Amino acid sequence: MRIYDTLTRKKEEFAPLRSGHVRLYSCGPTVYRYAHIGNLRSYLMADWLRRLLEADGYTVHHVKNITDVGHMREGQLAQEEDRIIAAARAEGKPAAEIASFYTDAFLEDEAKLNILPAGDFPKATQYVPAMVEMVKSLVGSGCAYEAGGNVYFSVSSFPEYGKLSHQQSEDLQEGDRAEPDPLKRDPRDFALWKAAEPGRVLKWESPWGDGFPGWHIECSAIVSSVLGDEIDFHTGGVDNIFPHHEDEIAQSESVLGRQHVR
Repeated sequence: MRIYDTLTRKKEEFAPLRSGHVRLYSCGPTVYRYAHIGNLRSYLMADWLRRLLEADGYTVHHVKNITDVGHMREGQLAQEEDRIIAAARAEGKPAAEIASFYTDAFLEDEAKLNILPAGDFPKATQYVPAMVEMVKSLVGSGCAYEAGGNVYFSVSSFPEYGKLSHQQSEDLQEGDRAEPDPLKRDPRDFALWKAAEPGRVLKWESPWGDGFPGWHIECSAIVSSVLGDEIDFHTGGVDNIFPHHEDEIAQSESVLGRQHVR
């Protein structure tokens, strides 16, 4: 079986890490609204891949995360909404109720499209402790730094940054569409942990104070916790290539010291 690899930009002969078994991770939905056709196309493609692998005799452990915690600061809602919190405000309901409702709606949509249910649907809120531990590891190794209660990944510590999106370092810009963050040492650096502003509901304790995880650390921590340090496939929408998957690679490989997706 030959499969197109975004990293190498060519079709590669597939050989599993473990004979007869495949570990497949798909970036799942942020559950603040109904999924649209573009979202569902990504999950259809992952479903086809899984079905092909199973038809070829493989046992597939498919994991699809549920992002049930927002990642933007409440003060930035005028520029870009914190999706879970903004939906909760708009509908006058608790954030957990919003996340639960749209998670159920997403699963119903997948069933209508005959998408096979993933083996696991881990929720981001269930893995915040694992995210904190991963951030601690990155800080301890010098790959991340704390500033003002926030923790940032130092892009300069990972020389291969940009290898997935095939962008040169000098071409990469700050990923946040809001105002530039003055706490960053390098505009390319990205948040692993963010300090909770006054009044924030979704927050957790950490060595850097109360806060909440950055978007990218979620998938790195869940993959390692549920599937292990190395997996066979990582799927997602083309819009995830940069910065989300690029940042995942930097985080995971900095912690593991090796490639984490086959």
